[in-house]
Amino acid sequence: MQRTVMSEHAIWKYLEDLPGQAAPLVEWNQHLDGWPGFQGFYKRYLKLTRDHASAVDCPTDCGLGCPRKVVTHSPSDIVAVCPEQEERPYPLKRQDILIYSVNRASLHKDICSALGIEHRESKVDACRRTWRLGDFVPTAGLVFPVFLTQQEDPDELLEVVKNICLLHGDPFVLLAPTRRRLSPPAEQILAQRNAVFLALDEEMLFDEQGCLQVRRTPDELFAPLHEKVPEPGSGGMVHFPTPDGTRWSDIKIQFRNGHTVTIWAGDQSGRYTYYQMGMYSKKNGDRTVQWKLLEAFANSRGEIDWSSPFATDKLKKQKQELSRRLREFFRLDEDPIEWVKGEKCYRCRFRILPESADDY
Repeated sequence: MQRTVMSEHAIWKYLEDLPGQAAPLVEWNQHLDGWPGFQGFYKRYLKLTRDHASAVDCPTDCGLGCPRKVVTHSPSDIVAVCPEQEERPYPLKRQDILIYSVNRASLHKDICSALGIEHRESKVDACRRTWRLGDFVPTAGLVFPVFLTQQEDPDELLEVVKNICLLHGDPFVLLAPTRRRLSPPAEQILAQRNAVFLALDEEMLFDEQGCLQVRRTPDELFAPLHEKVPEPGSGGMVHFPTPDGTRWSDIKIQFRNGHTVTIWAGDQSGRYTYYQMGMYSKKNGDRTVQWKLLEAFANSRGEIDWSSPFATDKLKKQKQELSRRLREFFRLDEDPIEWVKGEKCYRCRFRILPESADDY
């Protein structure tokens, strides 16, 4: 029986093309036995199922591409029969027709370990054959979810990209076995979301012991995400790229959830967390009272008076600290929140909306 020698560079392609990432042992051998790392891969990443194959791939080049039927005459007499009678049957051992599947738990855990990802795996219900492996955490308070998907065609991958973008408003990492299914529309959506796409066949290889190795360090792989890490001594704050000439009235802020806002100013926009806006407690990593006050302004459409449920005896001081943080973040000198004496209220000079609002 002819065997196909496969290099470690093409294993990811084989796994991507394998339905359900499961096959009879004879097929694993056909594709991987010529690779020195196969035994290590077999022991670490394949697991025996209770199923037996009723058909196996045909290794010949007749052009028909049909599978061979498994015929069992006795436990010691098993053959793979060509349905078109184009080739002679070839013998199979009993263990050849046992189905082995990829041990995803072990493989996914090792991918995370190699890439410096905090492993907290869960299935993504809205996306077929897609898992959230965990999170890339470059610094405390800044978390980027990491997903792995295995799709059969570009349209399926595009749909996964759209669904993940709907579920997660912040930048994320998407892994796939190869980039063969990555279409230009999917690339464009990922770029707009500042997401990182990594093809595993380009970034990871299996060595001769079947163990995973990376070609680049996590710092190199996730360089675009490291750019979002605040500078030391900034208190967790980055700066919004405020266009020249911008006034507070030109700025619009909308909450996306309790941790994230979207900001627009002129031709600039972006999503920012409370950590990136400098409203992060160094003591416990939670949101500060200034962030909660900003959210209160959003829920009250930019205005808080003393009859508001959000007003406290510490409101004046909290407002002053919130104004200071916003001036630093946007690099604007004018006070962003004014005291309206006649109406006895604090009013934002910028537009601010709650999560549920369409506009106002």
